Amino acid sequence: AELFSYDATAQLVGIDIKPNALPNTVNLGSNGTVAVAILSTPSFVAAAIDPSSVTLGGAPGWFRGQGTPLASLEDVNGDGLDDLVLHVNTQSFQLSAADTAAILEGMTFDGTTIVGSDTVRIVP
Repeated sequence: AELFSYDATAQLVGIDIKPNALPNTVNLGSNGTVAVAILSTPSFVAAAIDPSSVTLGGAPGWFRGQGTPLASLEDVNGDGLDDLVLHVNTQSFQLSAADTAAILEGMTFDGTTIVGSDTVRIVP
């Protein structure tokens, strides 16, 4: 497991890289994107997250024309709550073949820091 440090006041969030796929294989050489879902819970609403603040593995979210984040709200885990799904450019990851986890960081619209982690399998 990869060790990381974060603001102790950060809200820990559940994430699912490549929702509903295992292993979470990431090809750093591809020209594509990887989806990541930030999961809502009864006490945390993922829609409160500012999509433009989110990074995954050091990579910012993917933006469409005019700077709009490629993001959507959908229930990816079937719990009846909308989760925030973002896309990250694979070439922007700051990960290596030795990494086994990717860290997600971001902020809610009200300024609360969020952090989460999920496993990854890096391929060249």
